[in-house]
Order: sequence, then structure tokens, then C-alpha cells
Amino acid sequence: MARSVAQSRAVSDIAAPQPRARERVIVASLVVALLGTAWLVDPFAQAGFDAPKRLIALIAAAVAGAAALWNADARALRDTFRRRDALAPAARYSLLAALAVMAGLLLATLVAQQPTSSASTLRLMLLIALFVPLGASRVFDGAGGRRVLTAALLAAAVNAVISLLQSAGLDLSFVASQPGGRYPTGALLGNEAYVALSGALMGAAGLALGLSASTSRRRWIGWALLALGLAVMLANRQRTSLIAVFAAAAVLAAVRWRVLRWAPHATAALVVLLGLCASVPALRALTWARVPVTVDTWQQVTTYRLGAWAAATEMIATKPWTGYGPGSYASQSQVQRFAAEIKLQRRLPPPQPATTFVQAHQEYLQLAAEAGLPVLVALLAALGWLLGGLLRLARDASVARTQLEAQLLLGVLVAGAVAALAWFPLQIPFTAIVLLLACGRAWRLLAAEREIGA
Repeated sequence: MARSVAQSRAVSDIAAPQPRARERVIVASLVVALLGTAWLVDPFAQAGFDAPKRLIALIAAAVAGAAALWNADARALRDTFRRRDALAPAARYSLLAALAVMAGLLLATLVAQQPTSSASTLRLMLLIALFVPLGASRVFDGAGGRRVLTAALLAAAVNAVISLLQSAGLDLSFVASQPGGRYPTGALLGNEAYVALSGALMGAAGLALGLSASTSRRRWIGWALLALGLAVMLANRQRTSLIAVFAAAAVLAAVRWRVLRWAPHATAALVVLLGLCASVPALRALTWARVPVTVDTWQQVTTYRLGAWAAATEMIATKPWTGYGPGSYASQSQVQRFAAEIKLQRRLPPPQPATTFVQAHQEYLQLAAEAGLPVLVALLAALGWLLGGLLRLARDASVARTQLEAQLLLGVLVAGAVAALAWFPLQIPFTAIVLLLACGRAWRLLAAEREIGA
């Protein structure tokens, strides 16, 4: 009997992948996802820049997720969540808020006007969302985390260099697939704004390294990444990305030099407040609507985004609790924009007359329009707890490695959160993976906050 038990254990050990092999599969999948979503192009496809990147992101998420679940210790995971003292409060509350977001998305799908289409979008969202728990896995604790970070920075840097070369005259045209955007400087991402957004995330990470890295070599690398990111944003005339980097710089500088202890909290609160004032009609009437500028001026400043925002606001006004369903904005945007224009007695045309907005160019508005205001509130709560916890860790000088990593994650997440006010970084495969992995890793640091402090 004892021999049969030993034999069965030996067979199971051989059949199940060892932890190190599983971690190598996860790390390799994440590296492929980052490099693939940044560089992969199919010149003969109709959506040659977008389609192959989305495909590689989904495949990598499935492979890495399967490797993480294979032979996972479900009992230890269950016991961790049952014990109240196993997780720090910020990690527990942010997790509960994230679960509320998932529940809200499921409810919005069930009551959607087009449930089949919304269910298909939700499945893709859940698959991409796997990058959050993957970022929270132990593979980032050692060399695996450094490899993934290097891949992300390298992917963004190569696109930035190509974009700068294009601005200097390099021709990177393809046979069938034409790049989007206003300028032919989209590099391998196909759109100059996408390159600028990835440059903003790279610049925020580089700034954290430049300010707090332990070696002069890493500090110089950080400053070089920041300079490259700023150069590509300036070359492509992307104000949103520049504002995002400046916001991240303000938070990191306040944390680094402790100029004002309340400055990071005030900055985060200001970002949330500005977003609410732009999203809630009653608040917008008391704030943004009273600014003494014309609609035409705002159209030019926002690159004709007012129509997209008005459509999302109209969707929120008509279905504030459950929204129209995941992925519904593209089909509703033009009808809802017309309805908003009738109410406002003002035309809000897109940049080109024959086009319509597929994205709201405001992640928070689009989420509320598709899933309802409660889901948006839950998402902001989860993000707030993550950022608040990172602020504590970023100021804690007792553990230098954790402090630097917290500052890097803080800079990236602040830049992404600010960029989402006028763009859609969670709908661009490369920037979405970077931000989701950063959220997962931030949660991991918060979950181990008590262990670190001990």
C-alpha cells in the first residue's frame, strides 16, 4: 500500500510541471505578449497593425493563465482569502472592488440590448483581464519580473526610436495595411498616439529609475528612457501623453523629496475630481460648462472629442445603472451623439465628416456608458486603494527594493490613469497589458505589505 502511494506520488510529480518550469512558461508568455503586441504587424491584413497584436495578446493570456492554474495550490489560495489577517486592508478592499467590477460587467451583459455581442466582448475582456492575476503571481518576485520589465521597456523604446526616424523621413509603409492617426509616425503600433502613450508609460518608469535606482548605471538608463519618451511625445505633438507624464512626475517628485506629504494624495484626488466633473452632467454644468471658452475652442483643444464624450454621457443618462452592455459604445455612439446634439442645440462633429467614434476616448466615461455608474465607482475605488497603498510603500525607505518597485508602479499607473481621461490605453493591446500587469504587481506588493513590514 505504501509502495503504491509512493508510486502514485512519483507519477503525479512527473506528470505535473515543476514550479520552475511553470514559471518559465508564464514569463516567456508575458515576454512574447509584450514584444508581440508592440512589434507584430501583418502587412497583408486589412487590420494589419491591430489584428495580429490582439491575437498574440489573447494567445499569451490563455497560455500563461493555463500554466498558472496547472497544479496550483487551490487550498492555500482559499485559506489566504478566508483569513482576515492574511491580506493588508488595501489589498483586500481593492480585491473586493475589482470583484464588484466583474459582477457589474456580468450584470450589464445579461441585461444588454444585444446580449450576444456583449457576451462575446465580455469573454475577450475576461481573457485579457487574466494579466492582472498573472501580474500578481510570484513569477515577478525575482529574475522573472526583471525580464518582463526589460521586455516592456525594450518594446516601447524600439517603437519610440522608429517613430522618431519616421519623423525624420523614414518610410515604413506597407502594401495593404495603412497606418492610422494624423501623422505617418505610428511605428509598429500604427498610430502616433499609441506610440506616445507607450512612451508616456516608458517615461514614467524611466523617471522612477532615474530618481531612485540604487546604481548609477540604472539611473542613467532611467533618464535615457525618460528623454526618449519625451522626445517621441513632442515629435508627435501629443499633449495627453505629456500631461500624463507630468502628472506622474509630480507624484514621484513629491514622494521622492517629501516636499509635501499630502501632495500625492491631493493629486490623486484632483484627478478623480476632474474626471467626475467631466463625467457627471450636474457637476459638469457647475464646473467645465462655466469656463469662458467656446465650444469650437474646446473641440480644437480636445481634437474633436466632445462628440464622443457627449455620446457616452447620453448613454449614461439613459441607462445609468447597468449601461448598454460591454462593447456597445461603437454601435450606439452616432445615435447617442445625435440625441445629445438635439438636447444641446449644437453640432459636435467628429474630426472627419464621414467617420464616427468607435471609442469614447475616455475610458471612465465609456465604462460607465457600457456597464453603468456603479461599475465605474467600483473601478475608481479599486484604483484608489491601489494607488494609496503604493504611496505608502513608495515612501517607506525600510525596504529599498520594494520602495523602488512601488515608485515605478506608481508612476506607470498614474500616467495610465491620467491618459485614460482623453484616450483608451486599456483598449490598445500593448498598453493594456502593461497597465494590467502593473495593477496585478501593485496588488501583490500590497497583499504582502504586512510581511514586508515585519
